Formats: sequence, structure tokens, C-alpha cells
Amino acid sequence: MFEAAIVLLYGLVTAAAVAVTMLEGWTNHDGLTLHRLAGLIACLLWPLTLVVFVLHGCVMRLLTRLSRSAA
Repeated sequence: MFEAAIVLLYGLVTAAAVAVTMLEGWTNHDGLTLHRLAGLIACLLWPLTLVVFVLHGCVMRLLTRLSRSAA
């Protein structure tokens, strides 16, 4: 259940970032330039930092739990 919520959150953040990037290009009448394409790829990748922080928290919580049970 928790994993599904994380995937949903990741998808929503990515979709919002892609939408803003596409709207910016549409407003400026730029089309799909190299910079716009790089921005769209960045929209897909930057939410990975959220995943990294969540996984870090899970690992640290597990290590804390294991260290307390060993003591």
C-alpha cells in the first residue's frame, strides 16, 4: 500500500512538472527544442530524489530497529 502511494505521488509530481514545461513551451510558441526536450527528461528524473530520501528513511529506521534488538 505504501509503495503504491509513493508511485502515485511520483507520477503526480512528474505529470505536474511535465504539464508546466509543456505549457511554458506552448505559451512561448517555442515548440519542441533541445532545451525543452532536456527539460522534459529532467521532469521525469528529478522526483527520484524523493524516492532516494524515502528509501534512506526506511533503511535508517530498519537499522535503528535492528540495533535496538541486538543490544
